[in-house]
Amino acid sequence: MLRRAAAALDEIAAAPGQLRLVDLGGRLGLAKSTVRRLLVGLVEVGFASIDDEGRISLGERLLALGGADDASLTTQFRPTLDRLARATGETVDLSVLRGREMLFIDQVQSAHRLRAVSAVGIRFPLESTANGKAALQLLTDPTASLSGIAYDRDEHTVGISAAGIAARTAGGHIVAISVPAPSDRFDANETRIVDALRDCGQTLAS
Repeated sequence: MLRRAAAALDEIAAAPGQLRLVDLGGRLGLAKSTVRRLLVGLVEVGFASIDDEGRISLGERLLALGGADDASLTTQFRPTLDRLARATGETVDLSVLRGREMLFIDQVQSAHRLRAVSAVGIRFPLESTANGKAALQLLTDPTASLSGIAYDRDEHTVGISAAGIAARTAGGHIVAISVPAPSDRFDANETRIVDALRDCGQTLAS
């Protein structure tokens, strides 16, 4: 049973919020009744969660255990954030996929008086943010290690635009770096921001 639970968690982590009971059963090669019992146990101990539409994600207890990984990621990617902040002159955010949201885990703030700032620890949706859209590209293509550039043009916050890129790390995390800025300044400097993001992309995937 422990091996089955571990296999189930591996599948859920690979496609967070994407699988339902029948999908998980197909991937594990197990009967629907067996998978249901397995999921009940995982949900009870906080290792899995199921939303109102039956989609399965990793549970909050398991995600909390990953907090140490977040600290490791910030250490690993801080030099990349600093380099990108110098190249763009804008705020640079690092986030990691957690369930169906992006969790902000580090940030280098712009020196501009008018700048985009989001608190570390805040969660943002996938569909309306640059980092979330980049992560969705990797969820759609499990074989990809690096996304293309994704954009948020006044979608999540009016007056703020952003570009982002995401990667699947060697440890299995989906992480994203994004550069938000006031929309007028973003539009004026978009080419420079995107070029700098692409230069940093390979560092993300390494």
